[in-house]
Amino acid sequence: MKNLIEEINLYHKHSSYSSNYKNKCKKRLDDFLCYLAKETSASPEEVHLEKIYEKVNNGKTYFFYSLDVSLIDQYFLDHLHKSYNWLDDSKRALQSFFLYLYRKYDFPILTDEMNFNIEDHKQKPQKKEKYVPTRHDLLKFLQSLIKKSSYLERDLLFFLLLMTTGSRSSEILNTKVNEIDFVNETIYRKQTKNKTSKFIVLRAGFGKVLQKYVAVFNLKDDDYLINHKGKKMNINEFQEAFEFFLQDANLPFSTLHKLRHSFATMMAESGAGIFVIQQLLGHKKIHSTKTYIGPNYIRNNGMELQVNKEVYKHIKLRSSKN
Repeated sequence: MKNLIEEINLYHKHSSYSSNYKNKCKKRLDDFLCYLAKETSASPEEVHLEKIYEKVNNGKTYFFYSLDVSLIDQYFLDHLHKSYNWLDDSKRALQSFFLYLYRKYDFPILTDEMNFNIEDHKQKPQKKEKYVPTRHDLLKFLQSLIKKSSYLERDLLFFLLLMTTGSRSSEILNTKVNEIDFVNETIYRKQTKNKTSKFIVLRAGFGKVLQKYVAVFNLKDDDYLINHKGKKMNINEFQEAFEFFLQDANLPFSTLHKLRHSFATMMAESGAGIFVIQQLLGHKKIHSTKTYIGPNYIRNNGMELQVNKEVYKHIKLRSSKN
């Protein structure tokens, strides 16, 4: 691993995010660099994540210790005077950077181990998190993804599975090839968030799509369906990608979880009964399902949009080429 300045610059150079987001991340990472330099009494050029602490005896350095989560927690505690947005932006920047280092050097993703909870310091809820993408919004989002994604087939498959099954992101990311029934078009999850087993029902024809995807990317039975160079992917990474594509499509901020709400609403638009939607979402209580369905869904019933046809046409063309 290179020193921290070099790694930050390399991360900034090779990141596929928008220029504005990359620059914001770099600013937060530079803040972190300056903090570490001050804490370790070193110049910024000397800061190295694998040499934050040193074991000294009789004035002689015997070995070094890497950065640990205690210093990450302390970093945020020392900046509680800053705004919630600053804290949130800093954690997102560090999360992305540690993901980059994890892939490159197998360096631990320390933000996953933090004891400091940013949400405890949130002054008021962000109204934008309540936004649920509509059918039209999702097609605009997919257009952006198709144009801008660096991993088109993987990203398109992940988001289409969320949109067409109503599954939780974790359920898709934890799915291995041997859990897919290509013939009956289901995915068996032994344990879900509710600590129960579940069959994820795929859209008609998706069994063949997944079978072809597995063959094209030479995935083995024990491989994760959605992976990066064989490694399981992190939900935060896809949340960042979701935000990027939404912003590119001039759509409001949303979360991956809200795609379950979009799915429930679109199912209701299509005439599905509430109990069917409840089973697909895996809810124990019907009241939970009702809160997932947008109250004005009937207004979109039967609506056809040209943008839908264009996206579906693009997806079919890519499938035929493969």
